[in-house]
Amino acid sequence: MRTTAIMNLKGGTGKTISAINLAAILSREHAMRVLLVDADSQANLTECVMDGENSQPSGGLYDLLKGKRAKPQPTTIKGADILPADEMLMELDISSAANGAANAMALADWLDRPETRGRYDWTVIDCPPAFSAAAMGALIAATEVVIPMKLDAFGIRGMANLLEQVRNMRRINPDLTIAGVLPTMVYPNDRQRMTEEGLRASLKRSGIRCFHHIRRSVKVDDSTFTQAPLIDCSPKSGAAIDYRRFVGELVGAEGGDQDGV
Repeated sequence: MRTTAIMNLKGGTGKTISAINLAAILSREHAMRVLLVDADSQANLTECVMDGENSQPSGGLYDLLKGKRAKPQPTTIKGADILPADEMLMELDISSAANGAANAMALADWLDRPETRGRYDWTVIDCPPAFSAAAMGALIAATEVVIPMKLDAFGIRGMANLLEQVRNMRRINPDLTIAGVLPTMVYPNDRQRMTEEGLRASLKRSGIRCFHHIRRSVKVDDSTFTQAPLIDCSPKSGAAIDYRRFVGELVGAEGGDQDGV
């Protein structure tokens, strides 16, 4: 089972939106059985896709990290379930994994069970904008990392820190790769074009893929109110078209390059 962690240590880069649309397109257009994992204590992914009529109060990622049973829940995305998050994940900082208060291996172990592997084709993990026990667990479980990134100075500078975290996690999960960087919220002006060109050149030298960018669109913000993926609420928008292209690139990729990280 392929497991993709959507991760950036900086907030506001489009992690949750990317996770939702990746799951929806994988399920709808690539006939994949998808498991979403919400690893962020803000639980925006959970709130957006949880099927409230069939939801249960326990069995999310917090419970799994604490040694309890995981209970995937149905979502409003046909063909996708979710391991939900709640604010209790905020308790589990990185020290929780070190002192045994949280089992950072729990997600990887659960995903590797035959009953889980037989149920899903692809797992998509929405990571928090911090290196917590849940984020650590995500990188131990993942086969690859996609890095959504705004094309600004803060995003460019912060990427080095994330790549260092991935390097460190390879001591525990040597199979972890960087699938690539996904530029998000891109708008047409000279500064953005120059920044994207420079980023692509830098990543190429480091052996890291840069996916086709996602255009900035008010339809993305609208989708957070309708709580629906772009292929449902605005299928002809530029962002929806871009997400389809990104997913096509990701599905076609055999694996991320490791040389640069």
